[in-house]
Amino acid sequence: MAELDYAVLADFATLADDGALTVVGAHRATFHVARTPTEQVLGVGGRVFVARREPPAVLSLAASTPGGDVPVVAQWPVDPRSGTAVDGRLAVCFAVTLLAPVPAAGAYALTLSVNGEPARRLPFAVVDTSAL
Repeated sequence: MAELDYAVLADFATLADDGALTVVGAHRATFHVARTPTEQVLGVGGRVFVARREPPAVLSLAASTPGGDVPVVAQWPVDPRSGTAVDGRLAVCFAVTLLAPVPAAGAYALTLSVNGEPARRLPFAVVDTSAL
């Protein structure tokens, strides 16, 4: 059964061909924007543990926004064959970067799910600097 090891919200996240994870601006808690509505680049990177003979895990992101919830904003498989052996399981890094609509300033969160089960909530705030 796939298990989330860690996940971080960042400005950008990507995977190298060798599976190495790179995140820029990790553990982001606040995004400052010049005005709203706008769009914001969001990256999420992390690692899951999977069993050797397990089918690919499905990761998904949902969003909570000041205007309501969005059930799925991104979804992708994590293939165990791309993992590295660690303590009898395979460690597989993942990265997703998306352009998210930001209708208003306020409290937001991304929720990462593994095979349909919520695994991590990544809260953040959007501050509209034109209002300051």
